[in-house]
Amino acid sequence: MEEIFYEDILETFLFCFIASLGIIQIMVARRGWHGLSIYGGRARSNVNNALGAALLIFAYAWYFSDPLHRNVRNIEAFMSLACLVLGIVAAVAVTALLAALAETLRRRFGRGRMANRRSHEHAMESLRLPGATVLISDFWGDRGENLVAIAEPGRGSQNLMHSIQAALPEDRGFLSLHPCQEAFGRPVWNPDLSELGIMGLLAQVERERGLDLGGETFLGLGWGGNTLDLLQADLESMYEPRDLIIMAPVVPDCEQGIAGDALLSNTPLDIGVNLAASKPWKDGDFGGILRVWLPVFAVCVIAATAVTMAFDVRWKLFSGPMVGLMLSIWITYFLARWRGIGGGESMEAGLVYRLCRPAPRATAPSTAVLTSGDAASLATLPVEARSAYEAARLEVWEDILRGKFLLDGGTAGRMAALIWEERSGNAYE
Repeated sequence: MEEIFYEDILETFLFCFIASLGIIQIMVARRGWHGLSIYGGRARSNVNNALGAALLIFAYAWYFSDPLHRNVRNIEAFMSLACLVLGIVAAVAVTALLAALAETLRRRFGRGRMANRRSHEHAMESLRLPGATVLISDFWGDRGENLVAIAEPGRGSQNLMHSIQAALPEDRGFLSLHPCQEAFGRPVWNPDLSELGIMGLLAQVERERGLDLGGETFLGLGWGGNTLDLLQADLESMYEPRDLIIMAPVVPDCEQGIAGDALLSNTPLDIGVNLAASKPWKDGDFGGILRVWLPVFAVCVIAATAVTMAFDVRWKLFSGPMVGLMLSIWITYFLARWRGIGGGESMEAGLVYRLCRPAPRATAPSTAVLTSGDAASLATLPVEARSAYEAARLEVWEDILRGKFLLDGGTAGRMAALIWEERSGNAYE
């Protein structure tokens, strides 16, 4: 006897979509993915857990309230799988869009809007050099009364520098150096390029503006803090810094071999903008992978579509190409590794190796400010890699996060107080 199905493809898709939204919110709470906060700002675990549980309960209560969903096979197995995959994809896309929109509105109309506006009222000149963008305040103080910052590339990082400069006393000069995206490489930071370029860029700024950076306070923010950590010996020999402050550096997971989780402090829009700025399609590896993938994709689509037609699977012209696409990506991954195309994994491994190895010896005074999450990760570092932090004046700020949250809640003023407070023995005479 032919089985009769109760067709409700749309309702099955909606069930998978709503349930996936709930699961994602619970994952946001458990993993601390503040970048996927759909209401902007920090993700609050109790709010996200409650929201996720409510979505899951609603999805199951609504879907199974229909007796036909409980007592009748209502959809073919393949169509159930298709609805599940499409529901997950749609939930991820909607979460990413809501998180990006909420954070954009928060930055433009939220509590930090007036602070950001005031920070931009403090004029700073933008100087473009081959390999970097430099922001310089109009006023430059006496020796030892100015701040030199090494920061990440991008508009968001420059906005953070404006906030720091606005929080400094009026008689203090400020300079921030933002190496180009290529110097930070992929996935985020290329230590070899940034190390080789920073000292030369600082010297070029001195020549261009007639400044003397000797005896000043040096600040490294985020990945710039990791760069500054590796440059301590060079900075000491060339500039004799008044103090060297590493703010929210990235502390890697040396056991798992990863350098960090971008979603902890960046929205999908932030990640997409940074990825677009790096222009990966201009990389030679991108063209090589594309040349491998295109013929594999064509073969997989033809083969998968032929199989769906042979077995009379529903939605032949949809299911065949979709299965072929997923299969081609999987095959291309192994073919690219076999041919040695793509350096993402090797760059990640090299990056973690540099961050986990012993830090260079230096006697310059150093202060390290860590977030609470990074302080917990610090305990997992090898003993030799922890030596640089243990030798420094270590401060753990429990209420701050890296990235877009770094200077929220008056952290810029707190940082300014840390930089300029009187510390006996922490200044060069």
